Amino acid sequence: MKPSIIPNWKYQKPSKGGYKGLKKLLKYVSYRESPDHRPVDLSDSWTDCGLGSGWREVYENAGKLSGPYVLAHHMVIAPAPDLMALVPEELRQELVREVTERTIESWFAARGLNIPEYSFVTHDRDTDDDYGLQNLHTHVFVAGTVENSVGERESHRVDRQHVCTDRGGLNREDNLHHIARREFEQVLDRTIGQEWRLLPEVEQDQPTIISEMENTEPIVRQTPEIDL
Repeated sequence: MKPSIIPNWKYQKPSKGGYKGLKKLLKYVSYRESPDHRPVDLSDSWTDCGLGSGWREVYENAGKLSGPYVLAHHMVIAPAPDLMALVPEELRQELVREVTERTIESWFAARGLNIPEYSFVTHDRDTDDDYGLQNLHTHVFVAGTVENSVGERESHRVDRQHVCTDRGGLNREDNLHHIARREFEQVLDRTIGQEWRLLPEVEQDQPTIISEMENTEPIVRQTPEIDL
């Protein structure tokens, strides 16, 4: 069964290269053009959930809230374009924003953590296949540490099972893919009804958006666990 939504996760290290890479990525996602090559109004593209309302503010706050292992998390939330095409056009942008917030916050809550500061930018482009469907997705930047119950900042481990679909990951309640599918499908049900679940499956794979920049780090290291 093809996924209804594809979330991807990676992180930047608190190194000289990590800071440089984060700044480059933040500027890139901020100034990417719209599908018809018009500059995007930055005030419309960014959603501030505590980390900042633009790339400069996000970059500065990420540095302040970084940990010994993670400068910032970078995630991409990409709903399937064919399913998004069923949603009335005027509702799509807000739907993607809602799904992004629900996914990020539910993922941290499922792991018993407080919700960290994060911000995201919404991208609107067309798919690269013959169908040319609208491909709305978000780039999410999350603080590298989480505040605990006594107000201290802590780093937390992300296991492979939290972010991968193999090794039983999809069966875990704290798995990013499991949570993203649940949240997106619930919002779809509420928005357009459950008839979409009866549609025949599309044979081709949905496009996977990991990062739209060259020379980025792989999403998952070779080690089974990543210490954050």
